[in-house]
Amino acid sequence: MALPRLHEGPRADMAPKAANLARAAAVGLPVPRGVVIDLADVERDANDEAIVELWRAGPTIVRSALAVEDGALHSGAGLGVSKGDVRDVAALLAVVREIRAAKSAVPSAIAGNDQIIVQHEITAHARIVVACEPTRTYLEQYDASIDAFGNGATPMFSGPLASWPSDARASTSTLLDRVRATFDASLHGLDVELVVDARGAVHLVQVRPLTAPLHPGWPAFVAAVRAIGDEIPPTGVLVLDVEHNPDPLSFAHAWLVRWLTQERPATGGLMPLGGWLYTRVLIRDLATHAEPTHESARAVVARLHHDIIPAARTRLTSIAARAAEARPNQIYDLFQEALAAFVAMIDIYLGVLVPARRDHAMLVALPDDPLCLRGRDDVLDVLPVAWDVAAPTLGSRGTMSTTAIELPDDDATAATLLREWDDHLFALGLAPLRSVYLRVAALTGLGDDVFALAPPECIGALARADLRGVIERRRLARAAAGQLDPPGRIVDGEPAGVPPRWLRGLAIGPPMQGRIAQRRDLAHLRSDPPAPDSIVVLPALTAPAAVVLHELGLRAICCEHGGALSHAALMARELRLSALLGCRGCTTIPDGTRVELDTRRGVLRPAPRA
Repeated sequence: MALPRLHEGPRADMAPKAANLARAAAVGLPVPRGVVIDLADVERDANDEAIVELWRAGPTIVRSALAVEDGALHSGAGLGVSKGDVRDVAALLAVVREIRAAKSAVPSAIAGNDQIIVQHEITAHARIVVACEPTRTYLEQYDASIDAFGNGATPMFSGPLASWPSDARASTSTLLDRVRATFDASLHGLDVELVVDARGAVHLVQVRPLTAPLHPGWPAFVAAVRAIGDEIPPTGVLVLDVEHNPDPLSFAHAWLVRWLTQERPATGGLMPLGGWLYTRVLIRDLATHAEPTHESARAVVARLHHDIIPAARTRLTSIAARAAEARPNQIYDLFQEALAAFVAMIDIYLGVLVPARRDHAMLVALPDDPLCLRGRDDVLDVLPVAWDVAAPTLGSRGTMSTTAIELPDDDATAATLLREWDDHLFALGLAPLRSVYLRVAALTGLGDDVFALAPPECIGALARADLRGVIERRRLARAAAGQLDPPGRIVDGEPAGVPPRWLRGLAIGPPMQGRIAQRRDLAHLRSDPPAPDSIVVLPALTAPAAVVLHELGLRAICCEHGGALSHAALMARELRLSALLGCRGCTTIPDGTRVELDTRRGVLRPAPRA
C-alpha cells in the first residue's frame, strides 16, 4: 500500500498534524511536499519510493505527528520532535528513535495513529510563528535554525502582524487570510508556523487550533487595573519588568515608582498597572537612549568602587542612625532626606552607569570568577530579595568570604560588572527610605503593614489617624494582584506578543534530572532550602539570586520568566547551573514531581521511567 502523501488530501487515518497539513495542501496553500508514515511501521517503510523521491530532490525534515499533537482540545506541547537535513534511511531511523523516546516519557490516553511526516526541507531565511485570535493576529520572527520555535530562543520580533517590519508582511497576511478561510478556527483561534525562504516566499509548515486563550488573564487584569484606579495607555508599548520585579509591588513601592516617574521621567516610563511594574523602556535598554560619555567603563567601575558606593553607604548610615532614634515630629524631614538620597542614586545611575556601558550591551560570563558574586558581601545587609522597599534584605555584611576585589582591566568585563553593581547602588539608594519606614512601623506598632502606606499617610499614622481600613483594602489588592496573569507586553492598549511555548525555554548548561522544588521567591527559597540535586522553580531570577543560589549550592533552576539578555542568563552561565529561562507553565508543576530538564532541546518534561 502506497504511503499517503500530503498533497493527495487528508485521510481518516492521519494524525491531526498531518491531516491539517494535507487539508491545507488540498486547497493550494504552500505546504512543502511530504509523506506520512505510521510510527510503528517506519522500519518497514523507510525505503518506500515516495521517501526516496523526496531525498532525490534534496534534504528532508522529519517531524513527529503523534495522536496527542495538534488536536482541538490537546496540543501535546513539548512532545514534538523535528530534525532537518535528513537524507537517508540511517538518519531517518535515528530521528524516529528520538521521537519514540519523547513519546514514551509521557504516556497518553489519546486514541489514534502515532505517525511521522517526512517532508521536503525549505532552506529557511526566517521562521515565523503566528497566533490568529478571532480579532487579533500576533507574530514572532525567529532566525533560520530548525529548532528556533522550540529551544527558547529570543525572537527577533514579537508583536502585532501589522507592526512587523518585513518585506514578507503583505504575503504573510494574504496567506493567513487563506488559512483562516480554510480552517474553522477554534473558540480561541489558530496557531500557525511559517517558513520564509531566501526569495521571500512564505511556506506553511504547521496549522493547529489554539487550545486555550492566548492571553487568558487579560480580562481579569483589565478589571484589576480599573479597580485600583490605574489606566492602560491607549498608545505605545509597555513591557512587564519581571527581571526586577517578578511579584506584585507593595503599595509603598508602587507609590515610590509613580513619584520617581514624576521626578525623573528619563527612568524609562515606569508604570504600575494592576499591582505589577511595567516600563516603556527596559532598564537594560536605557543605555541606547543615554547621552554619550568620554569616561571608560573601567574608570566608572573604579569610581563606583572607591567613591560612589562608599558615599552612598555614608549617607545611608547617617539617615538610618537618625531614623532609629527619631521622634514622630522628625519623621517628615527624614522622609524628605531619604527620598532625596533615592533620587541622587537614580541620577548617578542614569548619568554615570548607563552611559558607561552603552557600547557593551552583551553580558560577559566569567565562570571562573563570577561577576554576579563579586563584591556582594559588602551590600548583603541592604541587598533586597526583591526590588521593593518592603522586601527584606539578604543578610548581614561579611556572611560571604571576604577577598580583595580585583577590578576588570577591559571595558567589556567592566561594563558587565556595572550591570551587576548597579544593584549595589540601587540597594544603597533604596535602603534609607526603608529605614524610615521601619521606624514608623516601630512607633505605630504597624509592623509590615506600614508598607501599605505612602509617606504622607505614615505621617497621618503617627498622628493616630485610623488607617486600618485602608491597609486591609491594599493588603487584599496586593494578594489579588498575585493571582493575576499579567501580559508580558502591552501594545496600544492590548496584550501583544506570542507567549513562550509551554514547558520550553532558553536552555543553559548540561541536562539534569531531579525533583521539582517549587519556591515562591528568594525569601521562600532561603527559608526552605531544597536539596542541592533538586530542580528549583521560581517565577524569575532577580540579580540578588546569585548570592542565594551560590549559598545553597543549587545546580538546576527553571523560571517562568527570563530571556537570553537577562541577568538570569548571566548568572546561570557563571554559576554553571542547568537552567531553562522563560519556561511558561513551570510554576504549575506539582512540587516533588520528578522531571528531566533537557537543555539539548530546551524542554522540561517528566523524567523517563526507570
